[in-house]
Amino acid sequence: MATYQKRKKGITATVRIKPHPSQSQTFTTMRDAKSWAHELELKLKNEKKGDYNHILFKEILEEYRDNVSVLKKGADRERSRINQLIRIMDVETPLINIDFDYLVRYRESRLEEVSSMTVRREMQVLSAVLTWCVDTKLYLKESPMQKVRLPKISDHRERVITDCEVEILLPFLNNELKSIFLLALETGMRQSEICELEWERVQIDKKYLFLKTTKNGRSREVPLSKNALEILSKLNARKSGRVFKYEAKYASYDFMKARIEAELFDIVFHDTRHTAATRIALKLPLLDLCKMFGWSDPKRAMIYYNPTATEIASRL
Repeated sequence: MATYQKRKKGITATVRIKPHPSQSQTFTTMRDAKSWAHELELKLKNEKKGDYNHILFKEILEEYRDNVSVLKKGADRERSRINQLIRIMDVETPLINIDFDYLVRYRESRLEEVSSMTVRREMQVLSAVLTWCVDTKLYLKESPMQKVRLPKISDHRERVITDCEVEILLPFLNNELKSIFLLALETGMRQSEICELEWERVQIDKKYLFLKTTKNGRSREVPLSKNALEILSKLNARKSGRVFKYEAKYASYDFMKARIEAELFDIVFHDTRHTAATRIALKLPLLDLCKMFGWSDPKRAMIYYNPTATEIASRL
């Protein structure tokens, strides 16, 4: 049962239903206090009986986003993906309605709009959320994603940016974005790694920079070529702080606008990593290349090393 206390600032309603801890909230009117208490009592009593009809899928996604995703290394990316799911899915439905048929219908309709890899990533997030509902929240006995087949992994992109395309694109980039782009071509660093780089980790005299955290969770040292050193030296290095003012998401957006203005519709920023790997592979032994790019499996080199048949023929 709920209890109510009059206070200077209004009415405090308190709900006590075991095994849940007591919950209190203050309202300006008794009507609002009773409405809140009644709704909470119903929710807690249903949970006590194992009846979760009242819990909407939207509430689950929001709770996972705000309490679980934020603790992950790729928090921003996952939170953005969950926000997208909330916008495009029918989430105003009880969690118990999220079944095999619901998920398959979503997968098939989504495949008509975006790539299989995008749908695969979205389904992986949904799988994590539903598994959390089973293992942590105890809302479900099993995840409906268990029998849902994920879309196949699409073929790896093998796009290398040519010298001519670099020259065409550069005039459309502002000075800082130009430096980020050229540094990526010289080092193969990811856009986020460059944007988060700090001067404390740049060792100009020793010709390398240190990345504390990377996509795979491990740190790595990145050797700097003569051109890379020149790019960094022209930035008027400060003693501390970030090398670039750009945040990765804004750099990505501005790069996209620039390539469209330059009518280079077929390239993306991540192609700089393929381009750098293809160029540097001609200069370094395989193990050194893997060390520089942070690959624990040498097979990764075959994904990013993308020479043309003509280029290979020229070296025969």
